[in-house]
Amino acid sequence: MSEEIIRNGSPVLIMIDRKRRFLIKVDKDKIFGTDKGYIKHSDIIGLPYGSYTYTSQGVKVYLLKPLHHDYLYGYRRITQVIYPKDSGYMIYLSGIGPGSRVVEAGIGTGYLTTYLAHIIGGQGKVYGYEIREDYIKIAKENLRLSGLLERVIIRHADIRKGILETNVDAIFLDLPDPWNVIEHAYKALKPSHPIIVYVPTINQVEKTVLALREHGGYIDIKAQEIILRNYIIEENASRPEPFMIGHTGYIVYARKVLKH
Repeated sequence: MSEEIIRNGSPVLIMIDRKRRFLIKVDKDKIFGTDKGYIKHSDIIGLPYGSYTYTSQGVKVYLLKPLHHDYLYGYRRITQVIYPKDSGYMIYLSGIGPGSRVVEAGIGTGYLTTYLAHIIGGQGKVYGYEIREDYIKIAKENLRLSGLLERVIIRHADIRKGILETNVDAIFLDLPDPWNVIEHAYKALKPSHPIIVYVPTINQVEKTVLALREHGGYIDIKAQEIILRNYIIEENASRPEPFMIGHTGYIVYARKVLKH
């Protein structure tokens, strides 16, 4: 069994406990500090991924090779994000894969964009629409961190005024008024392919679903919510955690069909 070794410049997920996970890029001249003590980057160079070391306070720290979702621990975040429990299901519904062309609007700081770019592979493309320049700047920094920026074209534009792309495989909307994009989405989508909307309130769900029905070019319209609950596992005392991430947002789904 071959071991992958941490080198200068390698990405490493520092995991102390469930709440303390940090993504770093190893720099032999730097020191990484936490409330549990510090680690010299130079001390972990040459160690294999999956091994552990100790902080200056004697706290055990695991050194993991980042998986795709681990990069989000290193992202700058100034907007509300779509939680993995929702984004994962949205991507599942979309049917996209390697080579897909996808439109996303309201990219914020790039959380969902990252998942989309990972799924579509090097031959696909994500076209992201965002009206705020400060969000675009941070989204590009985040995508660069995860090595996915080249798969994304970010447009500083209001998608409510139109979509430049045509024949796309899916459209994802995270906007306060997605019903104002439904006609533009219809023109941009391939027939039978989906529009997927993420909104935080039931009022937005109602307006979006009614607009999809009224349009006449969409079928299989549905609204859903994903609830995720973690468990505490202890011998003879296993139980749900007392606190959970309950409502985060609603997912509205529909598929384009040809009008007659």
